[in-house]
Amino acid sequence: MSQRKLELGNRGRLTSLYWEKMIAEVQDYAIILLDEHGIIMDWNKGAEKLKGYAMEEAIGKSFRIFYTPQDQLDRLPEKLINIARDTGKADHEGWRVRKDGTLFWGSIVITALHGDNGEVIGFAKVTRDLTERKSAEDRLTKKNAELELMNQELSSFAYVSSHDLQAPLRKIQSFIHRLNEMESDNLSDKGKEYMQRIVNTTSHMQRLIEDLLTYSRASTQERAFELVDLNEIAEIVTRDLEDTIREKNAVIEFSALPMLHVIQFQFQQLFVNLLSNSLKFSKKDVQPHIGITAEVISADQIKGYTGDLTKRFHHIAIKDNGIGFAEEYSTKIFEVFQRLHGTAEYSGTGIGLSICKKIVENHNGIIQAEGKVKEGATFHIYIPVTESEA
Repeated sequence: MSQRKLELGNRGRLTSLYWEKMIAEVQDYAIILLDEHGIIMDWNKGAEKLKGYAMEEAIGKSFRIFYTPQDQLDRLPEKLINIARDTGKADHEGWRVRKDGTLFWGSIVITALHGDNGEVIGFAKVTRDLTERKSAEDRLTKKNAELELMNQELSSFAYVSSHDLQAPLRKIQSFIHRLNEMESDNLSDKGKEYMQRIVNTTSHMQRLIEDLLTYSRASTQERAFELVDLNEIAEIVTRDLEDTIREKNAVIEFSALPMLHVIQFQFQQLFVNLLSNSLKFSKKDVQPHIGITAEVISADQIKGYTGDLTKRFHHIAIKDNGIGFAEEYSTKIFEVFQRLHGTAEYSGTGIGLSICKKIVENHNGIIQAEGKVKEGATFHIYIPVTESEA
């Protein structure tokens, strides 16, 4: 029995020795032993490497020496010690000071050490140098701020420029109208043709300016989300497009669309653009048929999705039987000013689908296009299911 106790005792002392050597040799972490008042009693090689002090220089001093003058003034070291004493542990990240005065970003954990009767007899302080991570985060934050500022400036420029362009354009259109009224009988056939071209060009420019304004608003306006019935939006948009629908003899079908938390005026613009697109690119000899459907799907059903696969999405599909497009253009058509057809064949500014993409992104969603030449196109909209809808 005594031999067994002796073996256990020797094993315990050997384990303790190995543990002490392991702590002492660790260099990636500064491990410091403090007494109950925060005085340095012992530390490892990692502390010497990180702090810059030799062991004999640090032993007996307060661990306050590792903190900036402002942190010392704010009594941060004492606050951390008190938190560790009261709760057992204190965590903190911030700038720390080496012996030579240089700073590093330290992540620290102070753990209270207790005696046999439960009283605090000291603290173990572990520090890790995260300066590289902090620098990378700061660079990323700065870059994001710069990009946000650039986006705001670009949006503001687009808005102001588009707004200011409308005044001279209105004057041009007014003069053209008066010229047509006053001099139409004096114009030759060629002159009348040129006059009509001017009218068409100014009308196109007007639409372009309006689309630029819509695009800038989609980026800059306050985003007020509310619970909206998409059936009502579809009905409103269908009424707004009534003349074109009648002219094309088109059929638009939708039913059982969901209630979503969206920016109402933006989602209405989204439906206007997509339905107008389907009507515009209908086949001349075939009655246009547009269907709007909705369902809830899992993330793994979205083509090319690489995000959180546990998410669920509202999938809204707008499908037509129009002229379609080649699959190679399924991504390009969302780019600003991207046109697949000439202006003589189909009117437009090449911004409508870019506006759709911006609106869907404002809702943290995804929009994809699928088409086949002469068979039609389908636009897939994926909006994340919110917690209240789950």
